[in-house]
Amino acid sequence: MYQSYPTIELLAPAGSPEALIAAIDAGADAVYLGLKDFNARKRAKNFTHDEFKYAVNYVHHHNKKIYVTLNTILFDQELEQVADILNLAYELSVDAIIVQDIGLIHLIRTYYPSLVIHASTQTFCHNSLHAQFLKNLGVSRIILPRELSLQEIQSIAQKVPLEYELFIHGAMCFSFSGCCLFSSYLFGQSGNRGRCLQPCRYPFTASGTTRYPFSMKDLAVGPSLVDYMNAGITNFKIEGRLKSTWYIKEVVSYYRKLIDSIIEGKMIKKEPPQLRTTSKGYMCDSSYHKLVDSENPGVAGTYIGNVTQLKKNSCIISTTYPLQKGLRLRIVDSSGKKIFEGTLLQYKYDKKKNILEWHVSFNGKLPLSVYIIGESKSDTALKKLKAIPYKPYSVQIHITIDSTINITAAISNFRINYTYNIPIHRAIKQELSPNTIQNIFSQTAHFPFAATAFVTMHNNIFIPLSLLKQLRRQFYEALYNDYTKYQESIHQQRKKDITAHIALITKHHAATKPNDTTYTYVHFEQLHTVHINPNTFIELPIFVPEDALDDTIKKLEAHMREGFRHFIIPTYGWLEYFKSKDVVLCAGDYCYCVNSFTYDMYKKNSVSYFTISGDMDTQNITTRLYDGYIQFQKPRIYIVTRLRIPDAVYTFKQKHFCPQHFSNYDVLTDCDDFANNAI
Repeated sequence: MYQSYPTIELLAPAGSPEALIAAIDAGADAVYLGLKDFNARKRAKNFTHDEFKYAVNYVHHHNKKIYVTLNTILFDQELEQVADILNLAYELSVDAIIVQDIGLIHLIRTYYPSLVIHASTQTFCHNSLHAQFLKNLGVSRIILPRELSLQEIQSIAQKVPLEYELFIHGAMCFSFSGCCLFSSYLFGQSGNRGRCLQPCRYPFTASGTTRYPFSMKDLAVGPSLVDYMNAGITNFKIEGRLKSTWYIKEVVSYYRKLIDSIIEGKMIKKEPPQLRTTSKGYMCDSSYHKLVDSENPGVAGTYIGNVTQLKKNSCIISTTYPLQKGLRLRIVDSSGKKIFEGTLLQYKYDKKKNILEWHVSFNGKLPLSVYIIGESKSDTALKKLKAIPYKPYSVQIHITIDSTINITAAISNFRINYTYNIPIHRAIKQELSPNTIQNIFSQTAHFPFAATAFVTMHNNIFIPLSLLKQLRRQFYEALYNDYTKYQESIHQQRKKDITAHIALITKHHAATKPNDTTYTYVHFEQLHTVHINPNTFIELPIFVPEDALDDTIKKLEAHMREGFRHFIIPTYGWLEYFKSKDVVLCAGDYCYCVNSFTYDMYKKNSVSYFTISGDMDTQNITTRLYDGYIQFQKPRIYIVTRLRIPDAVYTFKQKHFCPQHFSNYDVLTDCDDFANNAI
């Protein structure tokens, strides 16, 4: 029996052209991808501008949606390149841009108002204050953190009606997305710049034992997806732009079947494919030991069977899994140690006996388990993308035939007229019909136009078809050249306007002299443990779950009645609360006030001061020269997590880290740094 659900969207990752095709073939309703820069997965293959054009064309040809990731923190000198991507996305009518940088949202709303914006999970939108602020900025959808419970999601959605998107499968970070500075501090490669080297997957030593204390199990909601669907959530996302094409195909296919079965009133009890040990995430249990796999950080793969016999030049595998040439297999012993890894090329499969003989040679000792970890690369994907006729621009053509042929073309807001003087004869035997002319001009050859033609003409007219086809070629070549010039002029003007906008902000807000004063602060939860001057900044909590929001605000208002007026807002959501209040605000580390558009947005929301997280490359940050930049003597915070980190000193490459506990979250800090600078 069919259940009544709103339209459900299954959103799949496309880290390469191969993965994109696999996702669409497997039943994804939408895909998300990044170009070569300015996205949170720079280590993925990603897309060139040329590949991106064909990808958009391919996805739209299959009546699916495509979202482009621009989900990193940006610097002023990068905004021209970002404008090139936005312009391309605008021209190709992508379905949305996924954004982290608050300043980029401001820029898009100002210069590309028709582009749809989805707020990345990197925006750390964890309660209704944040959701309302993003909605007011013009965001159409919010991708929520993985750390929220179903009840919290429902509460946010009820208070701030908007589209929300949830991750249901894939890797999980130990830290809240957008709040992890671990990779940046340790290796100089910032996750907020798309370059995370995943230090949470590295071994740490604590109490003489080396484990992986920050390595999370993968998220795999599986059949529990029905609870989210019953709660009214409609947009479900799979993580995995760094994953193989095989993995994407398997996982998307699983969730496509699962969603369809739920709608049909059936249930699939089978669990989804996995590469690591998995959990249901914060939906079911938010305890450290349920979500962290401290023993096995690496990718294990999907279990498919066992090696039953080792021969001189082959091994015998018992498996019922449908295998194909090109799959990458890993063989491990009973302790989980990798014995062999290779590509399935030469093999024989006995379907009746479910026996595979793989022609490879390696040393090992039974028992041995076999896992699929991916598949070898293919170079056919781009050819498949290009096989779809590239017609991204819809053009309406109005052809009027009188003494001359007049053609008016309209593409969106662009209109142009052409007049052709060619011989027009009175028909003697066969007159020219409007349908014939429409059919001729609806054919656009190699030009990127999908044309609809309308014809107005007298009866009893004859024009040779060869002449009309020659006229068609002339018309489309002229239209292509003129429309390209028009697009380029619009694009260049936008870039000039963006540059001028930055120059205007610089002119009005450049500091007359550097502010080298180090300001003092105290954390919100430690306010009553020390005696402070009311002018000392109070740092508000980084994470406030929805059910703790009212109580936190009551405490905050009590402090304000005591005379405190200076506050560090760690994230943008607090701006929603402080509107029209008589306070002095400083945008904190996780506001990422590192470009002029972000600075401008915070200034327009009554922020007087700002600081910059220590992990950012200060040489590229022009806002450091702006009025209001201040510094605090603070310990480094590497990770912000909802998990309760076990108390210990964690050592990695002679660096020592220790957890600090707050009411609703923990942070991981440098032990020596913390001893000198209490949070």
